[in-house]
Amino acid sequence: MDSNIIVSKFGSAAFASQDMINKTVNIIHSDPRRCYIVVAAPGSRFAEDVKMTDLLFILNSRYTNREDFSEILENVRERFIEIVRGLGISFDVDAEMMNLKKNLFFGKGNDYVVSRGEYIMAKIFAEYLGWPFIDAANIIFFGKDGNIDHEKTFSAAAEVLKNLDHAVIPGFYGASGTTGVKLFPRGGGDITAAVISRAVDASLCEKWSETTKIFSADPAIVENPEVIRHVTYGELKQLSYMGIRIFHEDVIFLMQDIGIPIRIRNIYDIDDAGTSVTSELPPEANRNVTACIAGRRNYRFIHIEKFGLNRLTGIGQKVFGIFTERNISCEHYMSGIYRFSIVVKNPLFDLKRAEILQALNDAIHPEKITVEKNLSLITIVGKGMGTVKGIFARMFNAIAEAGIKVRMIEQGSDDLNIIIGVYDEDFDATVRALYSAMILK
Repeated sequence: MDSNIIVSKFGSAAFASQDMINKTVNIIHSDPRRCYIVVAAPGSRFAEDVKMTDLLFILNSRYTNREDFSEILENVRERFIEIVRGLGISFDVDAEMMNLKKNLFFGKGNDYVVSRGEYIMAKIFAEYLGWPFIDAANIIFFGKDGNIDHEKTFSAAAEVLKNLDHAVIPGFYGASGTTGVKLFPRGGGDITAAVISRAVDASLCEKWSETTKIFSADPAIVENPEVIRHVTYGELKQLSYMGIRIFHEDVIFLMQDIGIPIRIRNIYDIDDAGTSVTSELPPEANRNVTACIAGRRNYRFIHIEKFGLNRLTGIGQKVFGIFTERNISCEHYMSGIYRFSIVVKNPLFDLKRAEILQALNDAIHPEKITVEKNLSLITIVGKGMGTVKGIFARMFNAIAEAGIKVRMIEQGSDDLNIIIGVYDEDFDATVRALYSAMILK
């Protein structure tokens, strides 16, 4: 792995204004290893401002609905003109606007229109840096299934970048043989950075944005929780499942596969070391085995009761099939001698509740089916969680002392997490109790 290459992805805040762009340039030049830069569309300049990406969504929506879009198009133009003038460079914004309008009329579609925020900003930034611009549509490809064609993408990116010491690449989109330009989901610029990192065999992938710290608990629930400075890919996947989405999930899998470290940095606080994500915890991590406590509210527990249930074959297959046919994911399940329980998210289950319960009755003929509402799942995440002596005692003592009733418990097979189910009304109290017992001690 080449220790002289860093791929840096900058979020929308880095390109919101001339001052932020100059700050971004200073960050890049402060370390010569920052060779490949992934660019976002301009962000908000002030509280009431609209991000460029949102402006372009509105632009396409108005055109599609045959509404007047001239004002929005002019707003887009003025934003880029303001940036170009502030940077004092020669860049033909009007030519880009003409192309945008022409392709809008040609029906290129929402993904093309919205991607122009990253595309034009990256071209401007490349001009300002004096570095080559590489269109993401030339190196990132989607297959017919709508997912990245990894083999074609990595091959193309490596071939294009192999002779370039530096490059600026727009994030958030790639090319599709069926639809032309295709957007990633929101946050997909991180995926672009991961692809580039793999293609150039980078030693580090950085993400610079407004939010960079991973806390050991929600600051809205626990006062001044500890900051996690080091976390493993496995731990981050568990946290991502519970809604802590510092990175798009695809990034974690892409980077973990070849072990490229990630560092999350704060564009507003460049002296903060941020949080590093690695395959294994480094010696300097020096932290409690428990990294974080996180959770989500509003689950449903469906309990199916039948005498001799444990002796019947294919019960799980029948139950899962009923939910799968209705496109509802079963988050967890628990099986006993006479009860089979499923954990699902609301609200999709509620929309199809009567249909699902009828299907379960027809397939299994249970004695009783009950549905518990307003339940939360809380996970305690930490590498080696399942191997620490006394960890369950600490956890249950804390919960008991707080007077909380536990509805389920599950230990992950990878020894990275323990999940408990409690009622929504006990969510905050449970997080605080677990934080005191598992993080502070």
